[in-house]
Amino acid sequence: MNQLEIKCSNCKCTLWVDATNGNIVDHKAAEHKKINLDDFIKSQKTRASDLEEQFKKAQIEKEKRKKKLEEDFLKAKENPDDLKGNYQSPFEWD
Repeated sequence: MNQLEIKCSNCKCTLWVDATNGNIVDHKAAEHKKINLDDFIKSQKTRASDLEEQFKKAQIEKEKRKKKLEEDFLKAKENPDDLKGNYQSPFEWD
């Protein structure tokens, strides 16, 4: 009997299939690592603080970008001739 060994990419189980008729000969479930409850709780506590820190950093970066954008708009408003590029008024597009 000619058998094919196939590993499932989804659940990581192993199937042995008969190559002649396509029947499943054997199946072995994947071994899943069990996690300790205390370790899980600790990781969730640190995860919450990590996410909060990432959120604060994102807010700071957002404020920096907003301030830079406002400065650039004011500079462009005060000196429109200093703008780089060949800009055309939308009213002249026809």
